[in-house]
Amino acid sequence: MNIANYTLKVKGKTLLQDTDLHFSNGEMNHIVGKNGVGKSQLAKDFLLNNSKRIGKDIRKNVSLISSSSNIPHDVSKDFLLNFLSEKFDSEMINKIASLLNLDNIDGKVLIKNLSDGQKQKLKLLSFLLEDKNIIVLDEITNSLDKKTVMEIHRFLKKYIQENPEKTIINITHDLSDLKAIEGHYYIFNNQKIEKYNSVDKLIEVYINE
Repeated sequence: MNIANYTLKVKGKTLLQDTDLHFSNGEMNHIVGKNGVGKSQLAKDFLLNNSKRIGKDIRKNVSLISSSSNIPHDVSKDFLLNFLSEKFDSEMINKIASLLNLDNIDGKVLIKNLSDGQKQKLKLLSFLLEDKNIIVLDEITNSLDKKTVMEIHRFLKKYIQENPEKTIINITHDLSDLKAIEGHYYIFNNQKIEKYNSVDKLIEVYINE
């Protein structure tokens, strides 16, 4: 995905000004930045097109998975899987479910009573089944326990390997994401998105901002 001279303004505030967006297929594209710089607004823009720079061909091919992405909470995992099987290919469901170790989740418990990590895994399954070419992850490991974060990291690495045609963007402030999943590294800086070849250098810049 390439968008030149990208500018994003929200409620009169300029978040990004004349910056170039370039995200690669088949590798994780990490974006970090301090709170309030516009990371989540960037994520939403891939769907909402507030910038007027996101073409329809991109918008119709994006899955955004964030804290505001919802799945039903008053049903069980088993009910959700049965519902999804009516809409999506069973082989794909089983493949993603296996990568996420969903067998470890009690199928009878209502989703609202599951742990945050279990809910996040079911959300990942539900949205990835859309099989869009561009996947935007917005703080998906935020507030999860270390074990679940490591499981999601393992899942994402396998998912990227098995789907090299997809563009996956990970917007995060969890620096463990960068160390766990190799890829490309970007940072919000002075209304630009700058790329760093060295993850250690990017982390140094991020911490010292």
